[in-house]
Amino acid sequence: MKAEHFLIIFIVVSIGLIAAATFHYSVEPTVNFKVTDMEVLFYEENATADIEYEVGFLTQIYVFFFGSRNLNPFLDELLYDFEEYRVISVHGTTATVELINASRLSGSYYLHDTHMLGFEVGKLTLKYPDGKTLTFENATETPNTFY
Repeated sequence: MKAEHFLIIFIVVSIGLIAAATFHYSVEPTVNFKVTDMEVLFYEENATADIEYEVGFLTQIYVFFFGSRNLNPFLDELLYDFEEYRVISVHGTTATVELINASRLSGSYYLHDTHMLGFEVGKLTLKYPDGKTLTFENATETPNTFY
């Protein structure tokens, strides 16, 4: 892009920010955050969750200009019932999160207790270390399970 294009974009964004401040409008778009797919891969007491989500057009533009870190509160809300987790990456419409101590060792099995999800997940897939897979539609929680 030429410098002139950046100047035009800068001027348009500046006018929008000034207008929003003057007329007390919020420049932060209303976020339409919908989780379409969540795949949880269990390993020992931890798990890795690959989350696919959809956001509205204005939110996509906002994330493009200001970064995806602004979506972290929505991931926090989705995973509120997990005691400890770490966001590994957030790119476009996908996120990868490590769920720390999601399960507990009991004898020779790992037990995963139910955890509520902050949003309804269109398709929840649980993958176990032995290759077994369970899929749930319109899930609002991760089920009790063992592996």
